[in-house]
Amino acid sequence: MKKELLNDLVIDFASPIPVYEQLKRIVKYVIAKGTLIPDEPLPSIRELATFLTINPNTVARAYRELSQTGVIGGRAGKGFWVNKSEKDDARKVEILHQEFLKFVERAVAMGFTTSDIKGVIDEFFKEGQ
Repeated sequence: MKKELLNDLVIDFASPIPVYEQLKRIVKYVIAKGTLIPDEPLPSIRELATFLTINPNTVARAYRELSQTGVIGGRAGKGFWVNKSEKDDARKVEILHQEFLKFVERAVAMGFTTSDIKGVIDEFFKEGQ
C-alpha cells in the first residue's frame, strides 16, 4: 500500500457516519488530491480491511458503491482501480464542501457562532496574502 495513502486512511469509529461512508469519502479524497491516479490499483478488500481493522464486507460495500457511481472500476476477486474521469474538478469541489462542512460542524460544537467562523476564515485569508 502506498505510503502517502496510509496517512489519509483514518476511520473515526466514534463518528455517527457509517464506516463504509467514511471509507468512500477517503477514497474520493485521495483521488481528488492525486494520491491515487487513474488506472492505479486500489488496495485489495482484504488488505484494506486488515489495515483498518474493519470487516472486509465494509470495504466491499464501499468499493461496490464507488464502482456503481463510476469513481472506481473493477470487481471483487479481480481487483479495483481508479477510473479516469472528466469530473475531477467536480469531485474536488464536492470534497472541499464535505471538509468545510466538517470544519463548521466542529466549530459549532465548540460553541462558535457563524460570525466567529466567518471571522476566522477572513483572518486566515488575510494572513495568506
